[in-house]
Amino acid sequence: MITKPLSISRLKQLWLEFFLNKTDKVSDISDNSVLNATAYANSVIAQKAMKDISVVESQIMPDSANGEYLDNAVSLFGSITRKGASQSSTSLRLIADPSTFYDKTLVSFTSSNGVVFVPDEDVTIDENGVGYIKVRSQDSGIKTNVSPNSIINVNSAPTGHIAVTNEYIPQGGADSESDELLRKRLKKHQNIISRYTEEYYSQVFQEYNDNILKIITFGVDNDGKKTLGVVTQNGITLSESELDELLDNTKQYFSFRDINRFGDTIGIKLVNVGWHYVNMPTDNPSETGVDFRVQLWEGFNPDDVRKDIQIRMTKYLDFRYWKRGSKVEWDNLLQIVKETKGVRYVSDGYFRPNRDEKVSVMKLPRIKKFVMRDLSGNIISDNQGVLTPIFYPNA
Repeated sequence: MITKPLSISRLKQLWLEFFLNKTDKVSDISDNSVLNATAYANSVIAQKAMKDISVVESQIMPDSANGEYLDNAVSLFGSITRKGASQSSTSLRLIADPSTFYDKTLVSFTSSNGVVFVPDEDVTIDENGVGYIKVRSQDSGIKTNVSPNSIINVNSAPTGHIAVTNEYIPQGGADSESDELLRKRLKKHQNIISRYTEEYYSQVFQEYNDNILKIITFGVDNDGKKTLGVVTQNGITLSESELDELLDNTKQYFSFRDINRFGDTIGIKLVNVGWHYVNMPTDNPSETGVDFRVQLWEGFNPDDVRKDIQIRMTKYLDFRYWKRGSKVEWDNLLQIVKETKGVRYVSDGYFRPNRDEKVSVMKLPRIKKFVMRDLSGNIISDNQGVLTPIFYPNA
């Protein structure tokens, strides 16, 4: 913003200074005088004018715009609009008899505060009696980012089901796009003129589905099709029908070489981006995921500490800013736990993962399993007592 509105007192001083410099008929202006009232009136008008000028400047310069003024700036500089509320997603730990089948079209899960989550996939429990299922919330908004270990109810439970919980907080739920992200997306929108780049495809698909975060190129598959990996801003996995619909509704932006004479897209293939789950899988299932031993200061709520650690780890692994091909450094995760308020001591000898993990350029990092124990190895229960041994049966 170039114009910065001044206070009325400062504007009065400037008015009086100019007035006295241009006449020798007046030597002093007292309070409650006619000239003082004139100076005040002119200063109020000047301040309102400066305010209106600043508003116009904010719409011309998005870096200084906020709220509705940023929305106006976006409409002036591009065809994009602010994204609405988004769903959240996470993985649930399932405990059931071996071979128990969870049909994604039949079952759903509910948190303790009533938020419903539906599966993205079918899952069959293995011989260990433990499995994980990826879910998304039915509703949208920040309210869907429920606390860890709060999704404990299942609707239409299959025969053999025992228990369910979310070890890790759902992520991605948001009420509406923030000014910061909208401003950043506006600056990238001009990349749509850079034909057939990752940014070009990202802008194209965002025009149809505002949950698209970015597109990653995976090269050419065995059929000669350009394979594009779709990354959603909340980590949700798009179904095959959603991918087909996305491709069909954006085909007018593709090269004629990618479209056949019937108008079908034949040269491009959309797939969901793969996930690199931290410390999973390994040869020993008991050591998968994030698992550590910690001593808490007295007076701190384990629920709050657990949630704070997960929020900080989520920010470290935020796939919106993840640099492809980077490593998940285990000592960074350890340092996050050490620096969390309420943590007195962390045993690095029992911290899992205990090695750096290279993340493929075709995947993004995410945490599926999260277990917090005391120094003796006992799982720290929350206040509601939902972390019973049934969730973590002994091998």
